[in-house]
Amino acid sequence: MHNLGVTQRLLRATGVRNRLFPVAKLERWAAHPRRPYTGRPPKRVLKRIDVTRADLNGHPVYQVSPRPAGGGEITGHLLYLHGGAYVLDLMPHFHWPAIAKLANTLRRTMTVPIYPIAPEHTYREVFPFLLQVYRRELETRDPSSIAFMGDSVGGGMAFALCHAVRDAGLTPPTGAVLLSPWMHVALPDPDVPAVAKIDPFLNPDDLRAAGIRYAGGDPLDTPLVSPSVGPLTGLPRLTVFTGTHDVLNPDARAFRKRAAAEGLDIGWYELDGGVHAWMLLPGRAAAHALDQITKVLSG
Repeated sequence: MHNLGVTQRLLRATGVRNRLFPVAKLERWAAHPRRPYTGRPPKRVLKRIDVTRADLNGHPVYQVSPRPAGGGEITGHLLYLHGGAYVLDLMPHFHWPAIAKLANTLRRTMTVPIYPIAPEHTYREVFPFLLQVYRRELETRDPSSIAFMGDSVGGGMAFALCHAVRDAGLTPPTGAVLLSPWMHVALPDPDVPAVAKIDPFLNPDDLRAAGIRYAGGDPLDTPLVSPSVGPLTGLPRLTVFTGTHDVLNPDARAFRKRAAAEGLDIGWYELDGGVHAWMLLPGRAAAHALDQITKVLSG
């Protein structure tokens, strides 16, 4: 908990929650579309993983393999969806070290697609692309070796992709591990305002503005936009990691209640005082989360 307290104080001091993607930025990006991220991981990360690109329909798709030295056999594959509030591309100095740690700790190869982002694009362009990515994986991999995973909006998107895979009649993966997932873009749970006062990282007003652009004029309770409202049949095993100082936590809790009421058993790991994406930050809590994820994926 000491590490978490330090992290929260540092985040509050930076004022980052009001600078990531204010509405003025969204308007500027809509007027001046950005090119997708196409960078290489930092050199220190490339010492730990092998990374290649295999683009699909003009979108970068990264293939990641853990380095073999002393690590043991590969245990499976992850389709990993990065966070960024639907409006930010992969963040190299955060996501690449996290991806490397996951690949080596879990001993899994990974596919990391750079999906279309808002406001230049909407969810209507995201899921045809992600379904193509998954279909390409199924050409060479058994679905029983594949799991979906994502952080923040990537966690929500991994859940939504389970809906899309079911509706497309494809064989589902073995499970989806959702790290601090954004379950409903409108943040409708009544506990959100109280948590917003203690979340040092996320601003719910900016989140909602980003989510509205991602929805592209469609209802915010569309299942591919807000996966917690979708039907709960035909889904793979869902596992949620969340923290009580994360403004996305109340809607995750609401989904857990809904799932229980409808007879769907989900894995649930909640850290008291945990900030957004705590399981990818340094510290003992994150190390314990990785142990839990390893058990979930091997179960």
